[in-house]
Amino acid sequence: MSIIDSFVNAYIDAELIRENKERDAKHTSSGKLSASMLYQPVRFQVLKTLGAPRKEFDAYTLAKFKRGRDVEEWYVEQLRGAGVLVDPSRYDNDKLKVDTLHSQPFVIYRGCIGYIDSVIDTDKMQAKKGIIPNEIKSVTNAKMRRVKKTGIDWHYKIQACLYALAMDTEYYAVTIVSSEDLRSDMQIFRVSEMKRDVDHAISEYMKAMKNYKRDRSLPKFEANEHVKWTGNLKYAMYDIMWVENSNNTTLKMLDKLGTK
Repeated sequence: MSIIDSFVNAYIDAELIRENKERDAKHTSSGKLSASMLYQPVRFQVLKTLGAPRKEFDAYTLAKFKRGRDVEEWYVEQLRGAGVLVDPSRYDNDKLKVDTLHSQPFVIYRGCIGYIDSVIDTDKMQAKKGIIPNEIKSVTNAKMRRVKKTGIDWHYKIQACLYALAMDTEYYAVTIVSSEDLRSDMQIFRVSEMKRDVDHAISEYMKAMKNYKRDRSLPKFEANEHVKWTGNLKYAMYDIMWVENSNNTTLKMLDKLGTK
């Protein structure tokens, strides 16, 4: 008969939550739409800009995030080892700034900001499509099998496409990496196939922010038509009260928090 001891597990869970709260406390909102938010419901994009607190993560979710970050960092090192990773300092110009705090290339397109996971030189690879941004996503093996059948997710592509628009490249890459066995799958896409979606998402956000500044109206909660699961409150980044409360109640909540 074994004795189950969860002392260390409890410590790890507490540390994950503590570290996440510490990161959140240090984070200062840019007040801009970010590339990683492009697929989210417009209401959530606006709430994030206004400083509404997002739903707290449990230790299990934070552990998955940490594993994802570790895998993505590992893959960047593989790009470096393969000789295809572009040193972002070579491209510190009007289109691509180097953020020393995050050690990642920083870009802006139509006021939407983002940090690129990696910039790669595909002329040293099979694709021969020049220097392009590469978004890296850590996934489970089950997710990788689905991607093999149905293709790279729309919400992965729109984020990477924005980076390409900011860099003024004709192509962009999305790489999925298994968090279980480190297999990877890189796929390269034309910017022209996704540009309209990027511009539409940014324009909808701009319209919503204009309405808020005019009369403090907030957009109603609606799923992104391309990412149906964003309409499921189980996966929402905000608690249900930020979704279902009336406009006036939500504004009072924002005012109480001292947000913008």
